[in-house]
Amino acid sequence: MIHVPSRRVLAVIALVIALGGFLSGAYAFHLFGPVTSCWVRPTSAPNTAIFTVVMANEGLNVGYNGSKAHDASASNPWPVMNVTLNQSVIIHVINNDSQAHGFTITQYFDQGVGGQAGLAPDKCYDIRFTANILGSFAVKCNIFCTIHFPYMQYGQLNVNP
Repeated sequence: MIHVPSRRVLAVIALVIALGGFLSGAYAFHLFGPVTSCWVRPTSAPNTAIFTVVMANEGLNVGYNGSKAHDASASNPWPVMNVTLNQSVIIHVINNDSQAHGFTITQYFDQGVGGQAGLAPDKCYDIRFTANILGSFAVKCNIFCTIHFPYMQYGQLNVNP
């Protein structure tokens, strides 16, 4: 004799499956918890320079802020960020690509975003420091990716008096 579950048991099973599917979907699409948007810039503060750098690999936006379209090279850096000595700096970095990317600034942020793992796709990170050394500093990718060279090697931070 085969035992057939009652309608009540089947309804409970269906409810558990539906609820589990909803919670899994909500988790996957970040419906719970704080909503953060990488496209919202950090708030301004006195004596603070704020820049946004977008890493991408589509259309005109290949590289850092479209460095491919700007023909970035050692003699033509892109993007160029100009700040004043002892100014607070916030660089809002957004990875708008499907692969991880790196971001370093010599003398100021040598360790890079996420170390050797880089910044994951669809993530953002705020780099904060005080520009306390005069000069021009390289801004570049520090991990291997498909657009690493030449499109993510020629950014520049200029710290002026």
